[in-house]
Amino acid sequence: MHALLLAAAALTLGVAGAGASSGTLTLDELLHRMASTRGVVAEFREVKTLALLEEPLEARGTLYFQPPDRFVRVTREPAATRLVLVGSRMRFEDATGVNDVDLAENPVARQFADNLVALWRGDRARLEKLYRIEFAADGARWALGLAPRGAPLDRFIAKIRLAGDGATMREMELVEADGDRTLTLFETSDVDHAFGAEEARAVFGLP
Repeated sequence: MHALLLAAAALTLGVAGAGASSGTLTLDELLHRMASTRGVVAEFREVKTLALLEEPLEARGTLYFQPPDRFVRVTREPAATRLVLVGSRMRFEDATGVNDVDLAENPVARQFADNLVALWRGDRARLEKLYRIEFAADGARWALGLAPRGAPLDRFIAKIRLAGDGATMREMELVEADGDRTLTLFETSDVDHAFGAEEARAVFGLP
C-alpha cells in the first residue's frame, strides 16, 4: 500500500507547458496545464523521514506518466524496484520477485489511484469534494496543498504539498497520517513528453 500511496501522489507531476500565464498563475491555469500534458519523464531524488529511524532514507529514480492511466516509478538506488500502474492493474517488482494487483478487486487501492486522477484531469469540482485545497502563487512560482476530507485517504495521508515554477514541478512532500514524511525533489523533467509507440511499450508494457 505504501508504494501505491507514493504512486498516487506522484501522479500529480503532470504539469504541461501549454497555456502559459501572463501574470500570477491561478489554480485553474495550473489544473489546465496538468490536464493537457502529453506525458512526463522526470528524474527524482526522494528523502523519506521515518519516526522509527534516526537517519532518513534516500532513493533515486525516474517517473514516467502517459495519460490517461499509465504510470511507472523506477528506483535505481539504493535498490532496483519498478512500480507499474496501467489501467486497473498494478505490478511491483523488486529483488524478492513480482507482485500483481488487480485494482478492481481492491477498493481502497483503487480509490487511492482514482482520487488523484481528478488532479491531472483538471477536475476542480471533484478535487474540492475530496480535498481541502490551499493554493498560493507569486508570479510563476506556486504552491499547492491537498488535505483529504475523509476516509479512506485520511487514514493514510495527512497532506500532500506540491511546489513549482511555471510549467516545472520542483518538489512534492507527502505527509502520512502517522507523521512519516517523503520529500521528492525533481532534478530534471520533461513535462510534455510525447511517447512513441515503441517507447511506450518498453516503459509501460505489462506481460
